[in-house]
Amino acid sequence: MELKKRPVIFDCDPGVDDAVALFMMLAADDQFDLLGVCPVDGNKSLWQTEKNSCILLELAGKTEIPVFHGADKALIAERRVPENIHGATGLGGVVLPDPVKTVEKKYAWDFMYEMAKKYPHELEILAVGPYTNIATAMLKYPDFSSLVKKIVIMGGAITGGNQTAAAEFNVWADAWAARIMFQSGIPIVMIGLEICFEGRISGEWVKKIDSIGGPVSKVAAQLIGEREVHSKGKGAVLCDAIAAAYMIDPSIITVTDEEYVEVDVRGGYSYGATVGKRCGGMYYASNVIPNTTICWHLDDEKFCQLIYDSCKKLDDQLQ
Repeated sequence: MELKKRPVIFDCDPGVDDAVALFMMLAADDQFDLLGVCPVDGNKSLWQTEKNSCILLELAGKTEIPVFHGADKALIAERRVPENIHGATGLGGVVLPDPVKTVEKKYAWDFMYEMAKKYPHELEILAVGPYTNIATAMLKYPDFSSLVKKIVIMGGAITGGNQTAAAEFNVWADAWAARIMFQSGIPIVMIGLEICFEGRISGEWVKKIDSIGGPVSKVAAQLIGEREVHSKGKGAVLCDAIAAAYMIDPSIITVTDEEYVEVDVRGGYSYGATVGKRCGGMYYASNVIPNTTICWHLDDEKFCQLIYDSCKKLDDQLQ
């Protein structure tokens, strides 16, 4: 008997590691019904993340998956885009043709709500960019949060940030949106910075992916390879791909714990920090209900193998 596919929305800001994460989700078409891609202003401006989403779907031969118009600025704070990250276009040094595929006229948050109503308590969201689209859905539709099964995010950091000493970029870029999301009551799985630096893709893995020889694998190898070169032998870090890996095979994550996470929006040095309280036990908060599963460690070999297998599967489907 064929298993029922899990309905999922991919909320993203492509982005090098977003691209690899998207390839992984597209390849897992035996598990997921990928309902749509919802770009947001983040790694690059919204027009670029929308364009990149269309380019990547065309490359993978998945043009039937719609792309929806996302938020072009944060809810409250000034626009924050790291223009020096991910290369000029967001896809590193990769040059691909402009897409024929176009973005739907519908807004991402309206689409999310429609899908939550269609798949109540089944819809999952994989969010690897700032959380403005999600928070907008929560603000516009009061019952949205009660309908969503789970949100898996790449974002946050308990022990120190990458954008500031306290804050990780996806949270810092729209801290109010992140705060709304964490307080929504939807179960959240957090792939924070702590685990990202365990998922290293070596030069040998890059060569293996490149050797597959198809268009998806060639692009993935170039994207990952550029990061691997800059790592000076430590291996490429692909944070968003770890979030996709969790969605596909949670056993890749080897250590988690349950915490109550809040986002600092007061301003100052700690703005955008994700502050975690461990729940239960003699030395932890006993009167706080956890809202987040935080992932701490992973099986790097299984992670790299999953990226390889995903690229190969997409290229096999293109033949």
